Amino acid sequence: MPAIRLVVFDVDGVLVPIKSSWGYIHRRLGVEREAREVMRLFEEGRIDYLEWMRLDTMLWVRASGGRLHRDELRRLLDEVPVRPEAYEAVRRLRRMRLRVALVSSGIDLLVRRVAYELGADAWASNRLLFDKNGYLVPGGSPLVGVDKAPVVARIAGELGVGLEEVAYVGDSRWDASAMKAVALPIAFNDGGELDGVAKVRVSSLLDVPEVVRSHG
Repeated sequence: MPAIRLVVFDVDGVLVPIKSSWGYIHRRLGVEREAREVMRLFEEGRIDYLEWMRLDTMLWVRASGGRLHRDELRRLLDEVPVRPEAYEAVRRLRRMRLRVALVSSGIDLLVRRVAYELGADAWASNRLLFDKNGYLVPGGSPLVGVDKAPVVARIAGELGVGLEEVAYVGDSRWDASAMKAVALPIAFNDGGELDGVAKVRVSSLLDVPEVVRSHG
């Protein structure tokens, strides 16, 4: 069995304590109830992922009086901390000469910061769009969406790593496709959502380097 050379982390609920950066903004802007209705439309197959993003971001714009600036969104997301143990976990993986990447269905303003703080080799997330003055344009670019497997495969390829050399750390059903595609799927505080998918469960990010070390 090949050794692991790349560890890919989900972000929301794994590297940061909030379960969803989208849900966090919904809560901060007071549109949780309306956002639940939009999510229901997606889950019933009545809208696609891009329309889900458009309707969600439209809720934010309306809640902000018709205009929402990038700086305001960044200010809210900058209040979300990276889990302290994430820094040490990544340091240990680096000492093992492993690459580290982040793949998230969350918001790029948060994922970019987390990737920078942890020194990730690569990252991918959904992207918000802003006009030339920095105001949010409803919609966005669903660069990750709900199927993370192709994104993990692309990043691994760019880093010169085969999927048989990849570990993935996730916490929810949205991570299942990616976890099925890699050699070592690791569930972090998933509450049973990844039963039958994860090979290993951990309750601390500090356990990830040891799990990777013992693989194979």
